[in-house]
Amino acid sequence: MNQNLIHQAQELQKKGYSIRQIASELNVSKSQVFRWLNGQSGNGGNSLPIDLIAKANMPNHQTKNYNKMENHNDLNRLEREIALKKLQLEHELELRKLAQQDKELELRKRELELKHLEKDAIARQQQIEERKINHGLKVWIEKERALLSEFDYEEIEMDLAAFKRSYKTLSKLWEQVQEHMAVYGIDTDSHLGHYYFKSLMDMFNKALDTANDNVDDDEDEDEFMVSYAYDDDSIEFLDNLGDSDFFS
Repeated sequence: MNQNLIHQAQELQKKGYSIRQIASELNVSKSQVFRWLNGQSGNGGNSLPIDLIAKANMPNHQTKNYNKMENHNDLNRLEREIALKKLQLEHELELRKLAQQDKELELRKRELELKHLEKDAIARQQQIEERKINHGLKVWIEKERALLSEFDYEEIEMDLAAFKRSYKTLSKLWEQVQEHMAVYGIDTDSHLGHYYFKSLMDMFNKALDTANDNVDDDEDEDEFMVSYAYDDDSIEFLDNLGDSDFFS
């Protein structure tokens, strides 16, 4: 390659010569001038792109405008690529947000399901405990109703040992009721059955205290007699509870 000719071509280009003018001045082909000015040693036997050939035949001022137009097109293309990339990133971010929301909804759903299962399990456990207490109360009440019928709903009499056995059963049921209502947050003040049960316990406590005060230390409990009488409210409680449930 003739470096001197290349240098001359570059100098003529700086002076404003077109490729056609440079080729005529140096007595070479326009395509050769184009390759020199663009740093190309050849094109491998292939034809030059149509736009580059057209550019090689343009006058100098048109070439400058062409370059400006190409630069402008490149800028627009870059802006479009940047805008497209931004949209893609925003789309990916939105998809990630939706995926995260789906995960959070699924976790929330699982939490609610577990809470429902736990609530159902607690409710079932409460029902089991209440059935046990109700059954115990019904058994005890049936014995008391039988005694009331035997004594024609007057004052009931029995030996102290039998009374203590009945009292022990009733006290145990009372403790179960108290504990159960506290554990499950049942309002004792608004529970009519609790009010009657407490009255029943007060009556039996009073009868036991009276018996303990009157029995001699050396006296056999099987021989010492205890008496107690139901008031109308307590009898009503026994009758109602015998036909229904304390926890209903």
